[in-house]
Amino acid sequence: MLFHMLRSVLVISSSSLTPSTVWMQQILVQIMEAAQPDWVEDGTNRIRVPWLEGRLLEDPFRERPDPRIFFSHLPIGMLPLGVKEKQIKVVYVWRNPKDVLVSYYHFAHSWMFIEAPQSFEDLFQQFLNGYAYVGSWFDHVREYYAARDQLNIHFVQYENMLKDLRGEVVKICAFLGKDLTDEAIDHVVEMSTFKNMKTNPKANYKDLVEGIQYKTNTMRKGVAGDWKNLFTVAQNEHFDKVFKEKMSDFPLTCTWEMTQ
Repeated sequence: MLFHMLRSVLVISSSSLTPSTVWMQQILVQIMEAAQPDWVEDGTNRIRVPWLEGRLLEDPFRERPDPRIFFSHLPIGMLPLGVKEKQIKVVYVWRNPKDVLVSYYHFAHSWMFIEAPQSFEDLFQQFLNGYAYVGSWFDHVREYYAARDQLNIHFVQYENMLKDLRGEVVKICAFLGKDLTDEAIDHVVEMSTFKNMKTNPKANYKDLVEGIQYKTNTMRKGVAGDWKNLFTVAQNEHFDKVFKEKMSDFPLTCTWEMTQ
């Protein structure tokens, strides 16, 4: 069975293979290595934290040490039943949707297995209508939040990781039941900085770039507010209107930009 132990961890992201997903992979790998030295494995994060939707592509006979970690973009209705029944720990990473859209735009022009949009305006409309590659961001976030009492779930906001990475790592450790020393936490944080990840072949998906699955590096900026570099004034006003219509009663607050 996929989730045969309560020690499995599932990372859910409301966006595609963007910095938030890659970042959380690295953080969890570093936490597990610090908490369980026998968990250390000489492999890239994409192998150690495989894509749930693509797990059939894995070697079915490959033994993976517990805790087993997967990541996914699946909507909540498509999750394996064991996630809820066995109360699998779920780390849900979410990000302001304007930056999600911009990040996805660049991702779509990099990944070889997806059709690149003809223009940013085309993708802009698809995103707002829920027709982008990973479906509706609005529905995804709302549905997972609505199910927070049914799932064993911890929400992590990407922008909060930018503001206080150490504080977010401490919260994740508490959720996972990993009691790390201050020194170990500092090491997790240092290894999980964007600067270090960008040069770490185990974390930056460089092998896929070299393998011609990506046209450009997968780690681009790792900032908040990049949407301002692509959105027109009219697009921003329209996006705000749609966001208000869809999310006016949503209790979580988006961070649209940050002072660097």
